[in-house]
Amino acid sequence: MKKVSVLLFALLLSSFAFSQYSDLSQGLGFAAGMPSGTGFSYRQMGKEHGFQITAGALAFGQNDDYYLQEERIENVYDGWKPNTSEIFTERSWESNDHFWGNIGLTYLKPLHRAEKSLFYGFAAASAYYTTEKYLERDYKYFQETDSTYTYKPVSPEKELHETDLDMFVGIGLGLTYNITDNIRFSLELPFTVSDQGHIWMIVPQGGLHYFFK
Repeated sequence: MKKVSVLLFALLLSSFAFSQYSDLSQGLGFAAGMPSGTGFSYRQMGKEHGFQITAGALAFGQNDDYYLQEERIENVYDGWKPNTSEIFTERSWESNDHFWGNIGLTYLKPLHRAEKSLFYGFAAASAYYTTEKYLERDYKYFQETDSTYTYKPVSPEKELHETDLDMFVGIGLGLTYNITDNIRFSLELPFTVSDQGHIWMIVPQGGLHYFFK
């Protein structure tokens, strides 16, 4: 019974992958992946070559005003005494603006067409950019009495931005299945490498597009 179930599953999978093919060549939809990019996507697939462009952006922040503390008083206990010559830098992300965006380009090479599916190879590259606003201020301890110290700012509050740019490249194989003649789902397995060297692995990605002529 187990072998029969496996055989039926294999036949069902084959029927999905090798049923009806349509010549619709352009698609709009969504894609998500490291080397392909994440967001809105345009895909064009010809008989011999194809490409995909994907781009997405997200911006958010908090409207509440937030400021780093002006000062605080601390008492000496258990023999603890602060270093009055050291400068401490404090940061706050409590009231920040955050932006995230990316763009990706994929080259597609058809390898085998069936009635309802397409098996292909691809190469992709993408860039992911993030920026975040935060507040920074320098502080120092001042001795007020033998047992009391005040922690006060010694610089004005500064508004700074932290940015990061990550780039990914990938190469692999993919399969597109026609859910209907116009709606198509793609699953891809690229071997992905990041420019910072922290990713060397296969990272699945996919997309859903509505195709038209």
